[in-house]
Amino acid sequence: MLADPALSADRFSAVVELTVAICQDPWLAGSNGLEGDPDWREILIPHGFGIAEYWINRADHNVILTRIVPF
Repeated sequence: MLADPALSADRFSAVVELTVAICQDPWLAGSNGLEGDPDWREILIPHGFGIAEYWINRADHNVILTRIVPF
């Protein structure tokens, strides 16, 4: 999605800003656990641009953005 040259600057900025926020605090207010596993999370991208899904790897202390679904 982020490599699409037709992507608006507003949408790109919102996704990048959210990615940084997730890395700083993967337990963001507004994020929800998926399928009963609190390490799998989803959160709405600000301004109604879509939804992001990510996985918190507690063992390695990192977060992996797994999917972005644009609206």
